[in-house]
Amino acid sequence: MLYEERVTSLADLKRRLRALDQDAGVRLVVGTGKKQSFMFVTRFGSKYTALTYSMSKSGAPGKKLQSAEFDDFHGLEKYLGKPSGPLRAWVY
Repeated sequence: MLYEERVTSLADLKRRLRALDQDAGVRLVVGTGKKQSFMFVTRFGSKYTALTYSMSKSGAPGKKLQSAEFDDFHGLEKYLGKPSGPLRAWVY
């Protein structure tokens, strides 16, 4: 059974990322207009991984564009920056 919960604020997103379980993740829509993509963030121990995929016309993940690993939350936080528009994120 898949469980997903929308995250509506940057403060809530940061709180949830710090407390992320090894069997959970966060899906974000990043970018604007036609340059939107998906970012999936997971955690194993203290390390975080962020995988970015293109978004197909149907709204599904497409080709992997980038991957990044971080030793701690602060590295991930710096990488994510501030959203340029409304936050679109889900915890699963």
